Amino acid sequence: MRHRDTIRDYLSDKTPLTVGAIAGRESLSATPEACEVVELRLDSLGIGADILQFAEQSPLPLLVTARGAAEGGQSPWSVQERATAYRTMLPFATLIDIELRDFNLLAEVIGEARDAGVLVVGSFHDFEKTPPTKALLGKIDSRADIHKFALMANSVNDIISHLSLMEDLSGNPLSVMGMGPLGAAARPLMAKAGSLLNYGFLGATPTAPNQWPVALLRQTLKI
Repeated sequence: MRHRDTIRDYLSDKTPLTVGAIAGRESLSATPEACEVVELRLDSLGIGADILQFAEQSPLPLLVTARGAAEGGQSPWSVQERATAYRTMLPFATLIDIELRDFNLLAEVIGEARDAGVLVVGSFHDFEKTPPTKALLGKIDSRADIHKFALMANSVNDIISHLSLMEDLSGNPLSVMGMGPLGAAARPLMAKAGSLLNYGFLGATPTAPNQWPVALLRQTLKI
C-alpha cells in the first residue's frame, strides 16, 4: 500500500509519529488529520462493514490491533478469532500490533504480514508497574520491526527507567510510554527521547489510563 514505504522512511529516520487510537465507533468520524497514523482497536470495534469501509478509505496509514485480554483487550476473542481479524485487515494495514507474549501463537499472521510488507509492532503492557529493565530487555524478539512498551509509572524512578530502556535499546526502533498520571505527563518527554510511535486517542474513548487526546499531543510535540 502507498503508506508502507512512507512509514518505513519515517522510522528509518527516527522521526516521532503521533498515533490516534480509535476504540469506539463514534470516533470513526473524528478528524484523522489530528495525527499521523490511525490505530484501529479491533478488540473494541470488531470487523464489521463500517470498519472495513473506514480502513479502505483511510487517508492515513493504519495500525491494526486486536489486543488480547491478558494485556487489556476488550474482546473475549480466541487466538484464532484474533488471527482472523488481523488477516481480514492486512490488505489495508501499514502496521499491525501483536503482544510479544503471543508471537508464537500468532506466528503465521506475523509471517503473512511481513510477506505483505506490513510492519509488525511487538508490544508489552504492564498496567500495574514498570518491571525491571533486565526483564524488559529479555522480551525483545527479532520478528518485531518495532518494540512497544507501555508501562505504569508510579514514581519518577519509573520514568528514569523508561528513559534508560530507550538508551539500552537505542539500536532498536522503540515506542516507550508511561501510563497513569505521571506517565501521561511524561509522554512528550518520551517522544523527544526517541519514542517513535506516540499514542493519543481520537474521538472520545481513551485506550489507556490517562491517555492524551492525540491532537493535543501532536501540538505539544511541535513545541
